[in-house]
Amino acid sequence: MYGIIGTVIVRLTAAGAIVRDVDDCSALHLETDLEGAKLRAALLTTDTGVADGEHVWLDLAMLRTRAHLLATAQDWPARWAAMVRRARDEGRLSADGRSVQVSVGPLDPGPPRRARPAAT
Repeated sequence: MYGIIGTVIVRLTAAGAIVRDVDDCSALHLETDLEGAKLRAALLTTDTGVADGEHVWLDLAMLRTRAHLLATAQDWPARWAAMVRRARDEGRLSADGRSVQVSVGPLDPGPPRRARPAAT
């Protein structure tokens, strides 16, 4: 198995963003090997989010749209809503509710499962 089990993962490269493991909305994580200016440029170019100092904020509308296309769980909308509520309760939701602060880690070398490249 690849990736972090139980986490919606956004894989970000200079070429685009891929959302995977979308059915289990217990957490949210960004995987990328990009840093600094390259990370900021990729986030903006893909409309994925923004890097603000040491934090990365992902655009929830973009993420929900891409994840919904891949979701197979019948109760996925409820799972998504619960993930957003947890982010709010943990102080990781932006003041306007449009972005969520995520942890960032290195790219998993394994192939993405049920992944669809994002339009760039």
